[in-house]
Amino acid sequence: MSMPDPAAPKPRAGRRKDPAAPRQRLLPGDRQHMILEGAISYFAEYGFDGRTRDLARHLGISQALLFRYFPSKAALIDRVYDVVFLNRWSPAWEQLIADRTQPLSTRLKAFYKDYNRSIDRYEVIRISLFSALRGESISERYFTRIRERLIQPIVLECRHALALAGPSDRPVSSHEEQLVFSLHSTVIYGIMRKHVFHQAGVEDPDFMIELYVDGFMAGARDAFARVQAHLAAKDARANTLATP
Repeated sequence: MSMPDPAAPKPRAGRRKDPAAPRQRLLPGDRQHMILEGAISYFAEYGFDGRTRDLARHLGISQALLFRYFPSKAALIDRVYDVVFLNRWSPAWEQLIADRTQPLSTRLKAFYKDYNRSIDRYEVIRISLFSALRGESISERYFTRIRERLIQPIVLECRHALALAGPSDRPVSSHEEQLVFSLHSTVIYGIMRKHVFHQAGVEDPDFMIELYVDGFMAGARDAFARVQAHLAAKDARANTLATP
């Protein structure tokens, strides 16, 4: 009898169970949870291109049983969004960003340390990327939430901390949003390296976040002031052209 090769790749979590094994009897709520967790693992590994028939086969259940709990693929994806993204969202993040009793750099460091810990998950990063590539609603909804509840408020806090124009003077511009997104994406890229490119993660993420925020704040005054001057000049040119 040949011995198993210890170097052979191990099966990934969530692979189809042995069809010869007896099906475990579960309560409806437990069965739904099992299907949902299996779907999250499947989507994180393979993306959203597969058919529900393939997903059911992967889970070791019938397609009819899958549809008993989730009547459509869209309904299943909606629940995946709730579990993977919404359940990880903390309202305390928005409160922290708006707390002007603390210096802005202190708030940003505390927020991004906690945010980084929350999303540093294989399924979160990979499902986010797969959904964006496929144009699934998951990525659009989450991006909108990030932009409206984190990025734009941070822009306003930067304006306040740097004594620049407030929202009543000028709406938040795409240039200002991009400046904040540059910090946001820098934090996220360390996690992507680990879960997408399979490279070593950041050795000390809390320390690196402090460096990222300090670097951002060091250039923020000049960068935001230049954006304000650029937009003011653009408005002046537009007014000149509009004048008869």
